[in-house]
Amino acid sequence: MKRRRNSFDLSQLLPVVVATSFAAVLTLLLTLGIQRAAQLQAASSALQLASELRSLPQYFGTELTLAQRGLEARTFVGEPLADIATAREGFDKALVRIDADLEAAGLGESADIQRVRGALDAAWQRFVPLLGALGRHKGSPYADTLAGSRLNATGRALKADVDEALTAQAAANRDVGGALKDLAAGLQDTVGDRGRSLRTFLVIGAAVAALLLALMLYFSLRSRRASADARRAERQVADILGTVREGLFLLDRNLSLGGVHSASLTRILHADIVHGSSFEDLLRPLVPAKTLATAMKFVNLLWKEKVHEDLIDTVNPLSQIEARFTRAGGGVETRHLSFAFRRVKSAAGQGEHLLGIVTDVTDRVQISHELEQAKAENQAQLDLVLQLLRVPAAQLQSFVRDSDMALRKSNAVLKQPGREEGELRAKLNGVFREVHTVKGEAAALALTSIAARVHQLEESLVALRERASIDGNDFIPVVVKLDELMSYLGGIGQFADRLSEVQPKGDTLKSVIPPLLADQVMGAADHSLEQLLAQVVQETAAAHSKRVALACRGLEAIPASYRKAAKDVLIHMARNAVVHGIETPDRRLAASKPETAAVRISFEAVGNEGFVLTVEDDGQGLPFEKILDTALRKGLVTPADAARLERPAVYGLIFRAGFSTATEVTEHAGRGVGLDAVSQTVRGLGGAIGIATADGKFTRFRMKLPTPAGERAATHAA
Repeated sequence: MKRRRNSFDLSQLLPVVVATSFAAVLTLLLTLGIQRAAQLQAASSALQLASELRSLPQYFGTELTLAQRGLEARTFVGEPLADIATAREGFDKALVRIDADLEAAGLGESADIQRVRGALDAAWQRFVPLLGALGRHKGSPYADTLAGSRLNATGRALKADVDEALTAQAAANRDVGGALKDLAAGLQDTVGDRGRSLRTFLVIGAAVAALLLALMLYFSLRSRRASADARRAERQVADILGTVREGLFLLDRNLSLGGVHSASLTRILHADIVHGSSFEDLLRPLVPAKTLATAMKFVNLLWKEKVHEDLIDTVNPLSQIEARFTRAGGGVETRHLSFAFRRVKSAAGQGEHLLGIVTDVTDRVQISHELEQAKAENQAQLDLVLQLLRVPAAQLQSFVRDSDMALRKSNAVLKQPGREEGELRAKLNGVFREVHTVKGEAAALALTSIAARVHQLEESLVALRERASIDGNDFIPVVVKLDELMSYLGGIGQFADRLSEVQPKGDTLKSVIPPLLADQVMGAADHSLEQLLAQVVQETAAAHSKRVALACRGLEAIPASYRKAAKDVLIHMARNAVVHGIETPDRRLAASKPETAAVRISFEAVGNEGFVLTVEDDGQGLPFEKILDTALRKGLVTPADAARLERPAVYGLIFRAGFSTATEVTEHAGRGVGLDAVSQTVRGLGGAIGIATADGKFTRFRMKLPTPAGERAATHAA
């Protein structure tokens, strides 16, 4: 029994021992064969490179000749010079590869090969500096003259270097070519020796492999096991593709969709994914035609091996797109998608597919928008606070009171009954005047945030004014915006009240503001009427690229009962003078005027007749023809009336509601409201306006105001 067991054990062990022995022998033979094959491949590669390089010296001669003839004929020589530089760089790289191949072929220590290799290096190093000198010349080699093109200093230096290199080319062709020929001959012998040695190992290996055929059953069993492993891996991949939230898909070189994709892709793109369908057709419903064309160019670039996919990803036109999908129950849903692409390389290292990854980034985009909106709102609030802090508390309170009164007056006007077109137009013009006055004072105090909000209300009024017909319902949006503006100004009023409580009388804001804000706020100054007008003039002039100097006289004598009205009138008049009256500096110089224009404002008493408020500029005067033409186009006068109107009557048209000669609407002019508001204010005080103007010289507005009732009574009592 024991002898049978030993026999069984030996019979089981013998095949293993034999197979192992033969496998070891075959492994050794294969290892030696692989080594010989690698050496043969390296020697063959070096031989091929050496053979290819033999033609380069002659190629350099051809390109140098082209460059020489180009310089002589004054033609473009950039291409042959670039070809020379490319070929020179390629020759250097080829030498490096030859050295690497020689080392891999086991010829690194061969005395004959290294002797020939040294001769090749020496010959090449004598020639390559002459080629390298050609790349040092930058800029055009030619200079254009009346007689034609000629070589400049760069061109002459380049010509000298080309001639020198061309002279040395024949010797280089002989020396470099000879060394390459000798190197190729030596490598050819080595290739032959390595080939014969490899054949010997292959014959022996084939004989050993024949004895191992009995082991194929083993490999068959292993193959079955590998198939089972592959099926398990396929199931795992399917589980992964069914679980990931991103949409994954493959594109072939024709940009057709592969047969494998993640389950989320259909949900994200709201489309059925068909194997072999075009990626362009998949994108077409998602992006505009221009974006689609750019995206297809981008994806095609990814197939080029020289393109760095991480760098080019920064210009991916599909990195974030906005797509609209139709809901099943109706309506449209907007989603934000992000596409990314990566090369998928085979075991051979070549790209066979592109992996596409699409992600729904709607939540991220919405959060980003909310953050940006919050940031913008915070910045707007900070800007508003800084603007408010630059205005003295008393001045700010006065502005809020006046603005609140103007807006309440506007609200009352809107609530007045009226159904006829003329009545509604009158209400619209009345509100427009009040709102425009509020915007003007806000801009004068540099409260740009407030002025911008009032400007939005003006836009609504403009839209109404430009309609062919209006009714009472059209004023509802204006009423809503007016209420919002009143609430907004109410908050500013509370801020002004609190500021007046903490700001010491007669002191600056520096003691009540954090140090970090002090520098931004301390630009505030005492906003007297003269200083206020100076700020209006300078800001308006800067906005229109003009230079203006303001001179004021007697404004401190304006009666208290006229100060609010005078301030509103002068703000409108000062802005109007800069925008419409003053010329640009170049036009003033052309008219032999100083570059800096003059605006003069004065207030003076005229005995018992009251007061005269004068606004004068040394600008271009009132454009009679332009005023009349604008009035005709706006339908303010008929052609028959225009033929009969005298100049004073034509100039009086500028006080009509909606009249403006401005060609475009800006923050400072173009609404046709300013002078209308001035006229209404002056007439409301019982005054009158006179105009004097001379073409190209000046415009003067004289506003006669009666003595206030209280002051007349005091005068009679005295």
